[in-house]
Amino acid sequence: MDSEFFSAGMLPLVALAGRIILLGFERIVVKRLGSDNDPFAATVLFFGLGALLLAPFVPWDTPWSQWSRMGTAFGAGVFYAAAFVCYVRSLSMGEASLVSPLYNANVLFLAVLAFVFLGEPLTVLKVSGLVLLVYGASRLSPQGSFLRSMAAVVSDPACRFMIAASLLIACGRVVDTAMVSDSGRDLDPVAYCFVLYSVIAVYVFAAAAVRGHARDVFHLLRTRPAESFLAGGINGYSYLFLLMALTRIDVSVAEPASMLSVLVTLLLARRSFGERIGARMSAAVVMVAGAWCLVL
Repeated sequence: MDSEFFSAGMLPLVALAGRIILLGFERIVVKRLGSDNDPFAATVLFFGLGALLLAPFVPWDTPWSQWSRMGTAFGAGVFYAAAFVCYVRSLSMGEASLVSPLYNANVLFLAVLAFVFLGEPLTVLKVSGLVLLVYGASRLSPQGSFLRSMAAVVSDPACRFMIAASLLIACGRVVDTAMVSDSGRDLDPVAYCFVLYSVIAVYVFAAAAVRGHARDVFHLLRTRPAESFLAGGINGYSYLFLLMALTRIDVSVAEPASMLSVLVTLLLARRSFGERIGARMSAAVVMVAGAWCLVL
């Protein structure tokens, strides 16, 4: 196997596998970091430290022509800033095994957005996959019927935060793909990731300051330094792996594959928090199956 084949064909697949594993651990760490803390403060550290830990690997000699194109990050950052405040809030107030599978609802929103804005096809099989995703979500809180089960999920505040995060993340992914797809493959993903994370951290810190909670960021860093740096590192590199995968893999493939991380999260939630995951594991499997229908 020559190096050209590895770099062009295998590296995106390896990056996607790394994304799946890190994302599975990420939710557990974020739950520990965000519990009993302001979600704005946790989100600032989540992205600010992620950017800091990526900084040594940023190619600072990147031509200005590339840096100037990263203004898109200021738009994508709006979606991600709002999304991850919701994400942290959801994990901090709800059970990880309940809300984590709902993160994968972003693939439902993404399939529609990719069809509308990126021209990716929406086939009968993909529609079937979306139906499975919705059905699987209803099985996270079974109440005897589909409608009552969905109502139970939607009425849960932590679940609503995660659904909102999923929609906003899907919007951000559409912007990401436009930046790092084949049409823009000369754009360095590390540099783009660094800029985007810095933008998100600044946005959320500004929001925290407006709310009078800027000091909470420094208090959280001082009282939970290990969780802060671990969350930032996992976040930064899992997202970087996604960008690397998107250089050769369609967003409608990479995002459903990332859903496999929920199985890692559920197993860790049982071990770390003693959560009951039996019914939720089966629901997650149905949602993952639906996601894979989107890529067949």
